Amino acid sequence: MLDAPYLLKMAQSLARHAGARQAQIAKNIANADTPGYRARDLVEFSETYQQSKTRTELRSTRQAHMEIQVSRPRFDTIDLGGQASPNGNTVAIEAEMVRGTDAKSSHDLALSVYKSSLDILRTSLGKGR
Repeated sequence: MLDAPYLLKMAQSLARHAGARQAQIAKNIANADTPGYRARDLVEFSETYQQSKTRTELRSTRQAHMEIQVSRPRFDTIDLGGQASPNGNTVAIEAEMVRGTDAKSSHDLALSVYKSSLDILRTSLGKGR
């Protein structure tokens, strides 16, 4: 049976986490002037990955057919706290920029691991580049 190696699954999960984190950072920046908005971030990838291992569940669409559905991990958010402005907003653009750079770095790492793993698999199959 063909199944993706563990390292590829982990790299895929890291890329998804980085993308979801980037979306949360964008949401924080979009609400930087919203009164009472609390800045949020995702739970660390290591905690999320341990809690939600990707598992497959069978789902029937018709009686005669079966298909495999992969459940996507759900990323929980946490309140970042921080110093609130007079209108109650806790978004700091500078901090969001730093978090955005960190999320991009995580995404780049995941893609590099994924690409290197695929290159190793191709080489082991004699396909090379």
